[in-house]
Amino acid sequence: MSFLRKLDKNFEFVCLAGLLIVMTVLSFANVVMRYFFRNPIFWSDEICCYCLALSAFICLPCSIRYKSAIRVDTFVTLLPKGLQKVLLVVCDVIMIAFLCVCVKGGYDVAGIAARINQKSPALQIPVAYFYYFMTFCFALGIFRSLQSIFMTFKGEAK
Repeated sequence: MSFLRKLDKNFEFVCLAGLLIVMTVLSFANVVMRYFFRNPIFWSDEICCYCLALSAFICLPCSIRYKSAIRVDTFVTLLPKGLQKVLLVVCDVIMIAFLCVCVKGGYDVAGIAARINQKSPALQIPVAYFYYFMTFCFALGIFRSLQSIFMTFKGEAK
């Protein structure tokens, strides 16, 4: 059970750290290859671009899980504790509805990209993989929002 708890707390952080490591190593290697050997790694920019985009999508469930999204909660702190919980649950339900629309749209776009066999320019990687990962991040955001509702009712902060 402790593995699942560690996975629950650190999954997004591990993914983000991995993406950051890939971007750092590839960027450094590309600079070395370009300036010292006059032979740049052409595909490294594409991988770094995809890693940056994927990290933006994996940040969504991470920010939901740790309630670290940008928000103005001055009004909420003035309300009684019971009403604060209701408002937090309402906001989470709205987030779930929005993310359900995003999952549907992401799945549709990924399906279209897979059907037309769209590939990335340099490496010829199917672009549908990236759209499916984006859709997975939206689904993980739904899971994290449900966790947030559960923790609100249970009375846990994070």
